Amino acid sequence: MNPTLVRRLTTPDAPSLRRLRLDALIETPESFGSSYEEEHTLTLEDIQAWIAPQNDGAMFGVFDDESLVGIVGVGRQRKLKMRHKAHIWSMYVAPAQRGRGLGRLLMQAAIAHARTMRGIRQVQLSVTANNAAAASLYASLGFEEYGKERESLCVNGQLYDETLMALPLDGK
Repeated sequence: MNPTLVRRLTTPDAPSLRRLRLDALIETPESFGSSYEEEHTLTLEDIQAWIAPQNDGAMFGVFDDESLVGIVGVGRQRKLKMRHKAHIWSMYVAPAQRGRGLGRLLMQAAIAHARTMRGIRQVQLSVTANNAAAASLYASLGFEEYGKERESLCVNGQLYDETLMALPLDGK
């Protein structure tokens, strides 16, 4: 197996991102606010718009050989009063690739990017409360729990709580 590469995604990555994102929505629907039913109709142009830089944001991918096997997004909150906060979204590593530290590499890239965003004082994320492995990873990177959203997601009639976490930055 060749070494892994973490890099910012670009528009030519859209087909691979679409495939991996749909796989994620099928495999762990309780981990995402969106559903397969909502996203399987998105066009490549829609996916390219996700990848395009917006509000200082970026999407990162981790590649094994040339295959995209993990993703994470980071972006600045859009509302004027909340622009001092960045948000992590769409964190996912393919099941066959887990346990290799790829999630950590992705999160480190997203955090490093957030640190380059002028005025960002904290990075926030939410994680399904029953996802202990992800919550442990985030805590090991310095994220702290600041609340829970009860019954945040409803998947096939089952309700899931989300844990809200934040990483304080210096806000330069």
